[in-house]
Parts: sequence; structure tokens; C-alpha cells
Amino acid sequence: MTLFSVLFSENYFHLYPVEYDQTQNIVKINLESYINTTQKPNVYIYDGGDRKKLTLYEKENGDFSFYVNLNAFKGDYYSFLVTSTDKVGKNVSQFFANFLEKALFAPNIEVEITTSVVENGYQYYLDYYPEEDLELVKVQVGDTVFEGTDEFLRLLGNFEDGFYDSVFIFRNRYGILFERKVTFLKLANVVATENVLKPKQRHEVYGYHIVQKGESLYKIAEKYKVLPGDLVNMNDLKDPSLIYPGQALKIGQVKYEESPLRLEINLSQNKMHLYFHDQLLKTYIVAVGMSDYTPPGYYRISYKEKDPALYWYDEYIPPGSLMNGMGTRWIQLSNPQYGIHGTTKPWEIGKRISHGCIRMFNFDVEVIDFLASLGTEVYVYNGENKKES
Repeated sequence: MTLFSVLFSENYFHLYPVEYDQTQNIVKINLESYINTTQKPNVYIYDGGDRKKLTLYEKENGDFSFYVNLNAFKGDYYSFLVTSTDKVGKNVSQFFANFLEKALFAPNIEVEITTSVVENGYQYYLDYYPEEDLELVKVQVGDTVFEGTDEFLRLLGNFEDGFYDSVFIFRNRYGILFERKVTFLKLANVVATENVLKPKQRHEVYGYHIVQKGESLYKIAEKYKVLPGDLVNMNDLKDPSLIYPGQALKIGQVKYEESPLRLEINLSQNKMHLYFHDQLLKTYIVAVGMSDYTPPGYYRISYKEKDPALYWYDEYIPPGSLMNGMGTRWIQLSNPQYGIHGTTKPWEIGKRISHGCIRMFNFDVEVIDFLASLGTEVYVYNGENKKES
């Protein structure tokens, strides 16, 4: 697609974007005139079937500029009409059809860093979407700037373990730069962005449900005898607590294949082992259920929540309170009675003390939540029946 299409035989004006305010989602567009005009041009924007006149600002050299607030318009493509009068009094106009594509300025950019096992060790990959509309100019991690993807990936193996906040600088087809902030984690030889190490999955849709007033995702899942996490997954719900009356939800089940990550929880040792394929990345000390409260078995992660509230016999206990006890993360297993979570009582880690859930230090469960996605396999066993790797 060209920058603009002209529906008239002559080109009287030229439009080109020059600046983009990412915080306000506002594009500045310059207007140049190829003819002498007797009056200030008029500029109209077409948003679907609506037309609106824009304010035009004159520059020192006789050219003009105007601003488009992308938050104020609902279409995906914007057309512009420029009208004026030339020096002999003739009315002139030029139409720029689909000149401005909203997605190029407010794109839903996804950046993924992931790791695979290769013959000589580990290979790192960087993908971003939509790739066809963007060019990655540079990556900044802390005070270090990487000029190009190859240099960044080549040096990832030298990073120490931990979370890293990075900034990816992109250029769109208009030559305008904007940023995307990304957090990634380095753990042993694995580097990944959040929830990118997913098992392949297949959705089986049974039907649809229209959300009614007062319904929660848990109530809906219980009604249809499916897992809340499956509803989150197949409906791509960013925040399950924000479902609303009248919303249509797919009802069904998600089938997962083998996951690149797996968790093995040894009840007799109060330990959790995190594996990437067959490599042990890290071992964590955890708290497990009293006596035989935590049942051994094979599970999948079915639901996740950050800063969870606790509902105890219909009593609401807010996140972060000592009585809550859930800590900063809740990772539900495919048996919805049990899960992995943080704690507000770190002194209890390493004990057999829970009602069946697996408790971790908050900083540890945040790593698990970041890396593991829905469908990640979890094996719970006693020391004598360890799963063979």
C-alpha cells in the first residue's frame, strides 16, 4: 500500500507524518502546497462515514501542520481532504484516500524472546509482530545499547540470572520511531519473555455462554464442568475478573501437548524442581501439605492470577494482607482444589504445613509465574516414586 492515493488529476498538496507522541497517541502531519494559494487551506479527516475539520497551524516557511489524535477516532484507516483557492480564484482540492493507517502508530506490538536446545548448546530467538510493518532499530537493556538483533542475541548468554527491563525501538514505514518496553528473564541457560514457553494446544469448543449479571468465571466454569483456565485461554481473557454481562464466551476444553517446561514437586523433600526439557534450571524450597494433604499425581497449570484475593467461607480477604496468605501469585492446578502460590508467612517455607497447596517465597513464585504458562506440566510425588526424566 502506498502512503496515499490521489483521486484527482493534479497534485496540489503533499502530506507526510513527521512526529508521533506515543504517550498521547497523537500524530503530527505536515502539509506542503505545490501552488500559490490565496487563503489558508482547509483540512478534513474522514473516519468511516464521519467527516471532521482539523485545526491547521502555519509554519514559518509558509507550509502548514496539523495533528491527529488517534484516540479520538474509531476507524483503522483515515482519509483526508485538503481544499483551498489558488491565485486566480480557482477552487482546488485533493483527496488522500487511506493515507493514515492507525495500526502503524498504535500497533499491538508483541515481542518474544525464547530459547531452544540445539546440538552445541542453546540458541536464542527474537520475534516481533507485526513484522511486515515495523523495523527494529535498536535494543536497550539498562545503559547498554545493542545496534541490531544479532548483537543482542549473541550476547544474551553473558547476562547474569535475573529479570531485565529492556526497551525496543521500532521504526514504522513513515520513518517515525517509537518504543516498546519488554521484560525478560535469564535463568541458567534459558532466556524468555513472559509466558512464551508454551505447550502446543488444541481447542475443543462445545458452545457459547452469554455472561449474566453477577456471574464470575468460576461460576461459569462450574456450571459447564470445565476448567476456568481453559475459558481464559480459549477466550484470550487478559483479566478474567473483567468479564461483563452480555459478553459471549466460548465454552470448551483445551488439550495440551508436551510442554518445554515442567515442574516436579518432591513432597518428602519439600522441594520443587524446574526443568527446561531435560535440563534442571533451578531447585526451590517449598512448603507442602500437612500429612498427606497434597495428593501425588500429574497436573497441568490451568489458571494464573497476580496479587490474588482470598475468599474464605464467603469472606473476602484482600491481596497482601497477612490473613490472606496467598502472596503475590496464584497458579492453579488442573485439580482446582490445589495450586502453587506465594506467601505472607515466609518463615513457614520448608515445612509440611498447608492444606494441600504448594507455597513458595514470593520472589520464587514470581519466576515460576513468569516462565510457566497455561498447560505447563506439574508432577507431584513422594521421594520413592519420582517421575523418570
